[in-house]
Amino acid sequence: MLNPNNDRLDYGQVLAPPDKYRLDFAIGTTYSLDLDALVGACIALGLSEETDSDLMKNPICLLEALRATGDKVVLFCEGGQIHAPNSVTPLYILLEKMVFQVNTAKRRGIAKFPSFHPKFWLLRYADEQNNPLYRVVVLSRNLTFDRSWDITFCMDGKVNARKTLKTAPVGDFLSYLVDQLPADENAKVKQKKIRAIQRELPFVHFDLNSREFDDFEFLPVGIKNSNGGFHSTEDEPFNPLFNDSCHEVLVMSPFLSNSVIREFKERNAYINHTDYMLFTRAMSLGKLNAEDCRNFRIFTMKDAVVDGESAISEDEQQVQKQDIHAKVYMVRKNSDSYLYLGSLNASHNAMFGNIEFMMLLKSKNRYLNMTKLSEALFNGSEDDPSNPFQEVFLTSEIAVDEEEEKQNLLDSYIKEINRLKPTARVIPNGEYFDLSVCFPDMIEAEYKVSISPLLSNKTEIISENILFKSLALTQLSEFYKISVSYGKRTVERIIIIPTEGLPEDREKAVVSSVVKDKECFYRYIAFLLGDIYALGALEAASSAESSIMNHSNSAARLPALYEKMLQTAATAPERFKEIDFLVKAISLDGVIPENFEELYTTFKKAVKLDG
Repeated sequence: MLNPNNDRLDYGQVLAPPDKYRLDFAIGTTYSLDLDALVGACIALGLSEETDSDLMKNPICLLEALRATGDKVVLFCEGGQIHAPNSVTPLYILLEKMVFQVNTAKRRGIAKFPSFHPKFWLLRYADEQNNPLYRVVVLSRNLTFDRSWDITFCMDGKVNARKTLKTAPVGDFLSYLVDQLPADENAKVKQKKIRAIQRELPFVHFDLNSREFDDFEFLPVGIKNSNGGFHSTEDEPFNPLFNDSCHEVLVMSPFLSNSVIREFKERNAYINHTDYMLFTRAMSLGKLNAEDCRNFRIFTMKDAVVDGESAISEDEQQVQKQDIHAKVYMVRKNSDSYLYLGSLNASHNAMFGNIEFMMLLKSKNRYLNMTKLSEALFNGSEDDPSNPFQEVFLTSEIAVDEEEEKQNLLDSYIKEINRLKPTARVIPNGEYFDLSVCFPDMIEAEYKVSISPLLSNKTEIISENILFKSLALTQLSEFYKISVSYGKRTVERIIIIPTEGLPEDREKAVVSSVVKDKECFYRYIAFLLGDIYALGALEAASSAESSIMNHSNSAARLPALYEKMLQTAATAPERFKEIDFLVKAISLDGVIPENFEELYTTFKKAVKLDG
């Protein structure tokens, strides 16, 4: 349990449907988002492949994964926290219908906007008989490629006729998410699906399937509950952590407020022999007061671990440091132990302002205590050479990370721009399109701010009214890149701007941009007809290699294609819907091989696709 050397989870494996199940619908949340990481999640959800598989390099596989999941995934993220990718592709157009920004309102006692900070998935799968299986995933990890050390918890649940109150907090959380959806047709479809899941949730029974843990609670933070109250860190399930006295406290949090750490000590003033441990980042030590933390043994990750990748990497562009990002709290009182994990930092904003999501797992001292948990984190004893952590001691010389403060200021400004509720409108201009963008009540600041459509190189200084001229169809998107510069520091983020008049045939244009010739067409058909998606990809690759030797004899493939289509018509006729979309999307491009349409029409009638 929680051994960083052994207990590793792959994000894609956590999301992928179990054997003999398919994805029905997925609801996800993250603070920050990398669009390529979302593509990887769609590979896992739609094709049941790992996020780092070779399919990520195959544009046909990516196209089909995004098309297969577009109507089945809804992902909420903090407004202004979508990271700008290194390179862009028209495939990002297919992500628009999945991603929704959350812009929180200011709250009393919080200097800046609260953050939408939960990392959560609720997944509904279905088997061949349409029997549902649910999976809940609670993480500290954002949907990005960050290399920091995080924690993930997941468990499955099945539906039966007996009601349970256990899932009520999840239902409240979904109600909050539904309220964040805009009033457009795509959002209405997603809202309808979420509402259906909410109606089923009271009958979903999750199973810990654990010897160490005997009970659990779902703990959203910062949202209303169905009883007219408010989910907060002052609720009864949080009492062992923030209100009750205890004998052991272990806190792991990358970001801190001194007041939160101090309160752990103060409420145990009358309890003798309470042990405290704190795991955090070295950069956060400057937030702490030595006297307030004198009861804590404090640990940070060793420099050799933080810089470990850079020590062996030859490519400076790919080097990423790694540090603690997990949020874990363990408290023990007498024989009872409680483990909290999820998105909640030990900071004032997290406790009293942000939207968060946590899990509480209940256990006993014989299974979970400070000794067992710390030994798991240390990979054995504290002095073991493979222990990734080191004990540190607070001194008056520890300073706050000024670079982080500058980064936060620029990030906050992008959030303010996003809260202006900008709008955009597409204007046809011959074979091209103009794009008008409006920022009402634009904020004047000392920063240099520019904007560009994500799929275009055209850039303008941000102002109340902006016009981008002569964009191609596949350059139109609701994703826009905002760049904010101050001195030598620049922050780039993607924001979503509702754009009126987007042509309906953009998705077909994306398909045409991938399926460019007859060879690519054959590969796509082979992929769609494969017994499994990965097998289809391998067969497509093999087919591509053989075509190099015999490119001119494309008609020779029709008998093999006929055999595959015959098998698919008998075992998986629903796949012909995907073939039908492909044929219609590229029917005017001249890439559909001769004789194929006649063959396809025969099968289309056989599977009664038009009916």
